[in-house]
Amino acid sequence: SVHIHHAFRRTAGLLMSCMSRRRDLGLVAAAALVFCLLLRPAPPLVRKPQEWSRRSMRGKVGAPSHPPPSPTSSSSLPPTFKLPPQPASSPPPPKRLSSAARALEADGLVPLGGGEGDAMLLGVRVETGTVEAVSPTELPSFSYLLPLRARDVHVHWAGSGRMPKSLDRTDAGFHHLGDLSFRLRRAESRDAFKKYSTVANTPPLASTGSPLEFTRRSAAVDASACVRPEGGPLRVRREVSVGGDEATISWTLSNAGTYAVEVGALGFSMPFNQMFTGRSLPSVARHCSFTEAYVGGGAGYIQVTRTTGSGPVLLVLPGSHGFEGWRPLKQEDRANYDWMHEMLYEVLVHSRAYAEDEWRKAQPWNPPSSRTIAAGGSAGYSVRLILAKGVEDVNERLLQAGLPVAVPLPGAALHADMGDARLELIIPPNLRFAGALASPSDGLAISKSTQQLPPAARCAAAAAGSPCSRTLVSLRLTLRTIGRIHIQLTFSREGQVGDTTDSLTQYVQLIVLAPASKLLTRYGDFSLQHGWLPANVSDPWARAPAFMGTDADEGGPLLGEPRVFMAGLSDEAGAAAPLAMAIKQLGSPSPKEVAALEEYVHSTLWPGDTGERRRFVQGSDYSVRASLLYWNDELQAAPAAAQAVSKVVAQMCSKCWPKCYWMHCWSEKRSLEAWRAYNYPHVVAVYWALYRLSRHFDPPLTSRADWRWYLTQAARTALAMWRFGGKGTGTSQWGLMVGSVFALVLVDLRREGLDAMALEMSDVVKRRQAKWLKMEFPYGSEFPWDSTGHEEIHTWLLMEKHFEAANKTAQAVLGYATVVPNWAYCGSARRYWDFVINGKTQWGNEREFHHYGSTLNAIPVLDHYRAYPARTHLLRLGACALLGHLSNIHESGAASMAWHGDPALLRRDGYSGDYGIGLYGYWRSAGSYLTCVPPHGWICFYCELTHQEQKGASAISEGVACDGAAILTAVPRDAFARRLHVGSLGLTVEVEGAAIQEFELHVSEGRLMLTLRAHERSPSTRASLFVYVDRVLPPPPASVDRWHVECVEGSVGCRVSSSEASHSAPGEFVIALSRQGSRLSLTAK
Repeated sequence: SVHIHHAFRRTAGLLMSCMSRRRDLGLVAAAALVFCLLLRPAPPLVRKPQEWSRRSMRGKVGAPSHPPPSPTSSSSLPPTFKLPPQPASSPPPPKRLSSAARALEADGLVPLGGGEGDAMLLGVRVETGTVEAVSPTELPSFSYLLPLRARDVHVHWAGSGRMPKSLDRTDAGFHHLGDLSFRLRRAESRDAFKKYSTVANTPPLASTGSPLEFTRRSAAVDASACVRPEGGPLRVRREVSVGGDEATISWTLSNAGTYAVEVGALGFSMPFNQMFTGRSLPSVARHCSFTEAYVGGGAGYIQVTRTTGSGPVLLVLPGSHGFEGWRPLKQEDRANYDWMHEMLYEVLVHSRAYAEDEWRKAQPWNPPSSRTIAAGGSAGYSVRLILAKGVEDVNERLLQAGLPVAVPLPGAALHADMGDARLELIIPPNLRFAGALASPSDGLAISKSTQQLPPAARCAAAAAGSPCSRTLVSLRLTLRTIGRIHIQLTFSREGQVGDTTDSLTQYVQLIVLAPASKLLTRYGDFSLQHGWLPANVSDPWARAPAFMGTDADEGGPLLGEPRVFMAGLSDEAGAAAPLAMAIKQLGSPSPKEVAALEEYVHSTLWPGDTGERRRFVQGSDYSVRASLLYWNDELQAAPAAAQAVSKVVAQMCSKCWPKCYWMHCWSEKRSLEAWRAYNYPHVVAVYWALYRLSRHFDPPLTSRADWRWYLTQAARTALAMWRFGGKGTGTSQWGLMVGSVFALVLVDLRREGLDAMALEMSDVVKRRQAKWLKMEFPYGSEFPWDSTGHEEIHTWLLMEKHFEAANKTAQAVLGYATVVPNWAYCGSARRYWDFVINGKTQWGNEREFHHYGSTLNAIPVLDHYRAYPARTHLLRLGACALLGHLSNIHESGAASMAWHGDPALLRRDGYSGDYGIGLYGYWRSAGSYLTCVPPHGWICFYCELTHQEQKGASAISEGVACDGAAILTAVPRDAFARRLHVGSLGLTVEVEGAAIQEFELHVSEGRLMLTLRAHERSPSTRASLFVYVDRVLPPPPASVDRWHVECVEGSVGCRVSSSEASHSAPGEFVIALSRQGSRLSLTAK
């Protein structure tokens, strides 16, 4: 027995320690050690060793769960393309599993599972019965959980002292898998709920006090002695079991009291390892994971993905009680709470007590529930642990596990003008759809159609032996009101003989927004009216004229915020407002807004011939300062001018000067520092946008300078980033937010024949790429890990045809951005500290919904999709990020930096903060994406299919078929209407100077029809049209030089000519616009 084994190991250790004092005990000690080894449990049963080959992570590229689609023979690949390594399919050698089991035992854990046919190896702590390791047997050295101990991770935790120490979570106060918290009160009373937890707040550690009962596949313990405070009526029994491809953790709550109790809240701790504190980037890649929850009731799940984005992916599924909430354990765990720890969470199966207390001012995701346990009665709860092969296999694994999959199309965030919105349900054979209810009931109308999936669609991705009799239910959604909408789906379970035994309830969370174009127009109007600081304002920091951040609650430019990042026209929050207004003009131009932008550029951003550095964001050397907001002895001596603009800033700085908090009241010298590379792309994007507005509109929308000046300014500022940002060290070594704009600048330099600057930029790019390609995990920033660099890194890697490394980067994004039927979580890339820096409401580290990380990370995701269109998971993920972004715009037009994810808030933040960074990401990828996705059929993401027909038939078949004879007509529904991608052709079309009004695809002919219209506020007589062939694999049907554009007969005034750029590439055209709209035909010759 393992008990005997542990006893003899301890005895041998004691005997060996005595050898220095009594040599005659040496033989005894040796005998004890031999006996200990003889009694050692046999290694877990495993399959016979098979050929095993796994590339070392160091210096290699991680394998995606689904590599880019590839032909069977690599001989057909482009010469520069290398297939990403395939995931290993054979089991690990027995030695690796037995070694992992021994490591668990050495840490005081009992190994469960890891035998033949087991997908997982678990480690259970003897003292508490909690689970301390969950490892896939194919990768037994990796665990999804926070380690119990980690000698190489030096961190602070509550009570650890001043100096960092090696991580040690063996003491009291730490949450472990298997711990739970609950709130009780006497049934049918109105008393306040009393809090209980199996995690003791203070030492000593509360052990079970009873022996752990275990076998090689299961462990159980009476954990009642762990419950604090003591003396409560509930007893807790905890059980863990492993069998085949599942593991289960279950709890039995027994009421030992004399009266019935109401369980108003019940949560299970989920301490997965997303704490990066104290680790290097390679260590983060090898040991850490991201945790995401879909609180979808009985069909909910928790997804735990390795930071590399590669598989296997751990899924935690509900037992008989669905997931209602996802609660951060704020100040309830002693783990480190610095920038690099999002905190730990617990998943709630009952949440009424929170809904009536902490969450009473918020609108929770799901209807809260509670449960009554009679005196002498008991209640059972459980969670299931399963593994999916990879991120893109999660839905298939859920279906195999008997859960339905809900797919909102085009996404969980919808615009009111989307007439073809639907919710599609893929239902496994153990369930039958019973009904759907929307709340509020007048939010939308639901109509249903059902079809049995044909074998090809049912079983294409199914594992061998899995049931394939799945059903597709399509719910058509007629959108009626703006706001959040909750859909309750009910499924009946089928018994052995067909009788209905019980039901499963799933929750889908949608949000309906005003039309995207209206939201963007409102934002521009609000910013010009409330965010513009005119030149006649007397400001001691010379910030006027400029677009400033805003407060949605107060209105007016945000001048009184003492955090230097926010009101100094640099850094993310300070530069965000000018950036957002510049990007907004690229799809919704307004002459007044463009004029204001130019005034800002020539009066506040660029010093011109004055040579003065103190009163401008940039210097004549193109450096970008840290902030225009500062404090100095001059202001300290005469603060009246500062008080007139902001009493808050003046009072705070006067009080703390000269030793102020690091976010407040910088010295003028500090504000002039130009080393932060992140401050440069925002300025570059403003210049570059004005270049485009001058170059592609007739007449030009700019008046203060011509297109050549703006493009040159963009290029020289981009080069200054390298010069001042460390030349490959410091902040310039990382991918930068909005850094993909550098690639756009380089392309235009080449087009316009500005070769010298293009060559200089290319040299800088090569140096930066060389460093990224040498790094195992190059996704850092000013912090140990960040989600901000993937955008620029992937842009350059794909552009320079480093396909394997680009795939690694896109895969890493899948680690922290998920696709779930909840508008807030879907596509919402991981951000959790920015409210502290830029938000109005500051609750510490907090999950942020649709912060700029979402759309910035949609750039590599959607760029990679266009290269590999068979990976439709990427398209759904990117669409979620884009659709969710505009939810940050208030009805008034004010922008919010993000939604608060704390369940006690669940609302937009009041400050615009760094919203403009997200709008750039939105613009960079927004467009109409038309493709066919089995089993759902033809889908237009961010556009509306207004007409579908099939040659020789009255209608196109719905859902499953991808009809080759289809003729599809669609209307863009994104805010810019300037981009169109057709997956079947591998073709992307972009327009500058006009908007796409409508398009039509003749599938069998491979012919695309476009109707262009002039912008309402800034009509141009011509537009530039760019045709790109993005697809890498499978090879596209036609290269870009074969695409021909012509005006459709009868399109009066329409003319097509070559680009005016001196070095234009194939696929560039100039279109003369007619007042009625110009209709074009695109065909491959």
